[in-house]
Amino acid sequence: MNRLAIAAAVAALATTTPVAAQDIAGPVAAAVDQFGQSMAESMTGGPGLFVTAQGEAPMPAAASTPMTVTIKGTGQTAVAAVADRNAQLERVRSVANRFDVAMDVGATNYSIGETTPAWLSGDAPMADIDWDDPDAAAAGIDAAAGETDPRTVTASVQVKLDRPNESRLPEFVDALVDAGVSNLDDSLNGLNLGAMTPFLSLLGLDGARDPGEAVWNQATADGVRKARAQAETIAEASGRRLGPVRYVSVLMRSHDGENALVSVAVRFGFEE
Repeated sequence: MNRLAIAAAVAALATTTPVAAQDIAGPVAAAVDQFGQSMAESMTGGPGLFVTAQGEAPMPAAASTPMTVTIKGTGQTAVAAVADRNAQLERVRSVANRFDVAMDVGATNYSIGETTPAWLSGDAPMADIDWDDPDAAAAGIDAAAGETDPRTVTASVQVKLDRPNESRLPEFVDALVDAGVSNLDDSLNGLNLGAMTPFLSLLGLDGARDPGEAVWNQATADGVRKARAQAETIAEASGRRLGPVRYVSVLMRSHDGENALVSVAVRFGFEE
C-alpha cells in the first residue's frame, strides 16, 4: 500500500463520526494490515486470514457522583470562625441524616482578611463627632475605628454528600437551602462530548468510566471469539479449514455507557 492510501485511511479516522469503535477500527486495521501483509505471511510461515471484530463486556455500575458543599465560618478569631463553621456543619449533617445519605467532611482551610470598618462604610452613625473642631473630629474617628477589629478569620471546608434518590433530590436541595447552604456544586453538570468519547478513549483521556483491566480483558476475549466465528465462515466458503490464531492486536478501547467495547484485529492460519 502506498503512502497516499495510508494517509487516506488516517484521514478517514479523523473525519468519520463513529457509531461504534469497530466502524473506524476495521477499515484502518485493514489498510495497515495490507501494508505489512507480505512480511507478516513470511514470518508466520504462509498465508492466513485477517479479520477485525468488536467484543463487549458489561460496564460496572457507575458510582454515584457526590454533590459538593462549601461551608465558610467567619469570626474575628479562628476559634469563633470554627464555631460558626461547626454550627453550619451540624445543620447540613442533620439534613444528610434525614435523607439517609453519606457525608464526608474534608480538611479545614483558614484565611485572614480585612473588612471595612462600619464607620467608614457608612453603616454606623457618627453624629456624636464634632466635625467643626478638627481635633475633636480626629479623636472621634480614632475612637470609632478602635471600636471594632477589621480583621476577619475564615474557616472553610468542603463537604461531599451522596446524591439521594432522584425523586427526592429536589426536596434534598431545598433542605440544604433551608440549612443555610449557599455554595452547592453538583458535579454532574459536566461536558457531554458525545461522539468524541471513542476518540478520548483511544487517546487514554476518558478516565471517568474506566471499568478496569478485568472487564477490558473480558471484552477482548469476546472480540477474539467473534473474530474466529467470522474467520471460520470465510474459511469454509473458500474450502479451507481455519487454523490457530497467529496474531492479535487491540485496536481501540471505548464504551457506550453500558458496555466496554474492544476492537481487535486477528490473523488466523489455515490447517494444512
